[in-house]
Amino acid sequence: GTKIEIMAPVVHGEKGTHKELIEELRKDGYVRARIDKEIYDERKSFYIGIDNSKVELDIIDMKEDYEFYKFVVRNIPQVELHKEYFIYDEKNHKAKLRSGSVVRSYEFENRFRYKGPLGVEYHYEGCFFRIWSPVAKEVKLEILKDGKKDTYDLEYKDQGLWEISVCGDLEYAKYVYYVRVFDDFDRINDPYAIATTADKRYNYIVDIDNFYKMKYKKPFFSGNYPDAIIYEASIRDFTCGLLNSKKGTYLGMIDDRVDANGEKRGLDYIASLGITHLQLMPTYEFGGVDSVNKDKYYNWGYNPEQFMVPSGWYSEFPDDPYSRINELLELIDECHKRGMRVVMDVVFNHVYHVDEFPFEHLVPGYFFRIEDNGYYSNASGCGNVIATERFMASRFITDTLEYYAKVFNVSGFRFDLMGLIDIGTTNNAREVLKKIDPNIILYGEGWNMPNPLPEELRSHMYNYRSLPQFGYFNDKYRDYIKGNNWGKHPGYAYGIDKSQYDIEHLMLGSCLDYYKFDQPYQSINYVECHDNYTFYDYGRYHLKAHHKTVKRAAVLALQIVILSQGVPFIHAGEEFLRTKCGVENSYDAKDSINKIDYNRRNKNIDIINRLRELRALRKEYDVLRLNSASEIKKRCKSVLCKKHHNLFLFRLEADNYHLIVAIKNDFKPTVLDPHGYNMIFNNRGRCNLYKDSYTVTDSGVYIFKKEV
Repeated sequence: GTKIEIMAPVVHGEKGTHKELIEELRKDGYVRARIDKEIYDERKSFYIGIDNSKVELDIIDMKEDYEFYKFVVRNIPQVELHKEYFIYDEKNHKAKLRSGSVVRSYEFENRFRYKGPLGVEYHYEGCFFRIWSPVAKEVKLEILKDGKKDTYDLEYKDQGLWEISVCGDLEYAKYVYYVRVFDDFDRINDPYAIATTADKRYNYIVDIDNFYKMKYKKPFFSGNYPDAIIYEASIRDFTCGLLNSKKGTYLGMIDDRVDANGEKRGLDYIASLGITHLQLMPTYEFGGVDSVNKDKYYNWGYNPEQFMVPSGWYSEFPDDPYSRINELLELIDECHKRGMRVVMDVVFNHVYHVDEFPFEHLVPGYFFRIEDNGYYSNASGCGNVIATERFMASRFITDTLEYYAKVFNVSGFRFDLMGLIDIGTTNNAREVLKKIDPNIILYGEGWNMPNPLPEELRSHMYNYRSLPQFGYFNDKYRDYIKGNNWGKHPGYAYGIDKSQYDIEHLMLGSCLDYYKFDQPYQSINYVECHDNYTFYDYGRYHLKAHHKTVKRAAVLALQIVILSQGVPFIHAGEEFLRTKCGVENSYDAKDSINKIDYNRRNKNIDIINRLRELRALRKEYDVLRLNSASEIKKRCKSVLCKKHHNLFLFRLEADNYHLIVAIKNDFKPTVLDPHGYNMIFNNRGRCNLYKDSYTVTDSGVYIFKKEV
């Protein structure tokens, strides 16, 4: 009936302590003892056992707590958190001293900022094993090689580091840790592991020098975000239709099949769209799937389990320590071969099961945000939120990103729920990544989500001025062009009369007149992504609109995305009216719901060809992808059409040519008379026409050019 913890100073959030004690406790940690009422004594006193002697502690608070009394005692001597201590009372009852909220104190954070190497350092003649836990009392290492199991005790060094050197060539050996913080040993994976078994029970020891060697250089990219066209894809969705061993795998993306109409598949098809950056949905080791029985479950992958390990679900040989690593490396290499850079989708706001994740066993209460009620924050909707503001959690995130950027040649990162990550972590990660590749791109979901982190420290889109060189999914753009996901009010693409002011500012980068951002590169322009309905399903199943109506709206929306200032973002299949049969959240739905349907692709090749031609125009004309608000102000002029509220025109002025882009969302005959301009795009494709005036009927995009 006794529990004794070393707690944080009251100023770090210990609630329920009398106000008058705040100043007394400000500089010291303190001990909270919970004593069963059956052993309560009015003459109660407490002692801490140190070096075979007992030091008395001051009781400064006591109160009832159901069947217990709670005591707060102070003036504890300096203790080493990795050592065992006992607290005694006057009758020589004793209980172990445990680490409590002290792990969330400033003193703890300042004392245990370990910056040295972690994980396994492999050498042919032996390996170093390093793991961080300032509060563990014992750490054991189990190594399994050639059927023989050996156990070693790690030695505590300093700043929370536990380390051991094991002789011999351990390549291909399996290993796991056993950590005792309180009473029992917990079996955990290495959070810094880079290879794992198919069942995830052990990590593998591998030699990074034996990884697949990339053959192709990264394609050139200017580093200006608006020069990018991002395409989001799931490896499973593109490969689940294969009938061979490559089904559902990294290398299944290298699909050499060609359809009867000459259209390619897999990476070849994606590259044919003129994509500059392929954003792969999560490729780290995640939960909710079975790496051996691959067809048993489906999952998007937003369930992190081992951050630095490529997913075994996508590997042809998930229990081979090198296979999943080399397959992902080869996939990225094949993207480079086809002229595409790779963006990795990363989730640093939560883990799949907090109770099973190594962090909580290594330093209980440190790596995850705790609400005032003492429970894990659930701001992520997944039962936990990583406390990214704490040094070792922040360091882990940066280390993971650095590993993928250096070893896997990743050219960008898309951050899930950025609003749950602190600004310091995202900015530090940016600085590290830009040193590796100055042209790397960084963007994510900038939603402002309530959580224990103060609002001014969150990496949400409204703090964009504190986060240079980050882009954000522009939800205002999505809702205005498509319509709100949760409402029944369609957007501009459906022919709805909308404000000229809004369409102007959205198409000109959402960065003028304090509209949303400061610069166009901050606006990731999209109308569809893996979340929520596809554009087509939103129209057919949510709005109950006719197929023809939805197709026209989808075509217009895609064209607007490509021609807007900012960064175009396309969800795989958006370009051929992808449907998930009305399933709004398909994160664990069947392949039949999520698959890329090439038959549907072939039926809608007309939309795809329009996309290709507009993409070519965007690449050809610099004024369609300006990189600063000042350039947009200088070169973009809107032309108000007071008589035609469904028509928006803007002029783009380069030094030696001008373009006029007309966006029309209705089917009323409209006369356009841009004197001296040739029509170079007529909504269906590129052309070269010259007339005094043009009568246009269809909803869509029309582009005119004049040499200057």
